Amino acid sequence: MQRDIGMEFMAASNYPPETRTDEQNGLPRPESPDNSTGPDKIIFKLPSPKDTLYSSHSVYGGSCGSCGCEDPAADPEGFGGPNGRRSLFEILRTRRSIRRYSAEEISAECLSYLLWASCGISGESDGFRTAPSAGAIHPVETSLSIQNCSWLPKKDGIWRYNPTEHELSLVAEGIDAVAGLGRACMMQPQVLRAPVVFFWTAKPYRAVWKYGTRGYRDIFLDAGHICQNLYLAGVDADIGVCAINAFADEAVKAQLRLPEDEIVVYAASCGHKRR
Repeated sequence: MQRDIGMEFMAASNYPPETRTDEQNGLPRPESPDNSTGPDKIIFKLPSPKDTLYSSHSVYGGSCGSCGCEDPAADPEGFGGPNGRRSLFEILRTRRSIRRYSAEEISAECLSYLLWASCGISGESDGFRTAPSAGAIHPVETSLSIQNCSWLPKKDGIWRYNPTEHELSLVAEGIDAVAGLGRACMMQPQVLRAPVVFFWTAKPYRAVWKYGTRGYRDIFLDAGHICQNLYLAGVDADIGVCAINAFADEAVKAQLRLPEDEIVVYAASCGHKRR
């Protein structure tokens, strides 16, 4: 009989764990978020999400005096506020996976919003993020494959997001690095053509330190929360998003220059929708 590795994993990660966790044993909490930037790293400070047009409206569930939205009952299409912003109801109703993108680049303001909305810091510390995480551990990191982007110091390359500083650090430059990720993602057209592809990776020990083997479940749940946030922010910003789970793990890991203790979890392409 063929082994059912999935069920073995579920059984091995039952709660509570059979052994004491490293947190219970008094070992120090692992560093989070990752901050591997050195003095020679190329850094790009993103515009504050508070300063973009995406922060200039309020999603409404009734009349909204702060941004001049109409009452939803009088606005059946769900648009209101500055720049025709959508209500949360309309965002949820129209969310779809979009695989066809135009050649238009994503602006710095738009990418700032997408990064902040998916996994950015929303409170007074790193633990308060736009996406939930068990124990506020946040084991998931974000890397980006970006091509043909004129406002970055390097228009083609791989970047890593630091949510604490809301900035990008260059991992690898050049179209070859971007193309390598396309090959690692089975040459899927939406990956090859997207101006930006999000890659979510994780350092499992951050979660295992607190929850033991159960922490592995939390990693995948966290990545799902983050990706859904990106989907909803994409609808709000009129950006197409398509989640991706078909990739060669080790090939992606090599292209992203990940350390040995980091794994690839999930990905999503995004770009302006082809009209």
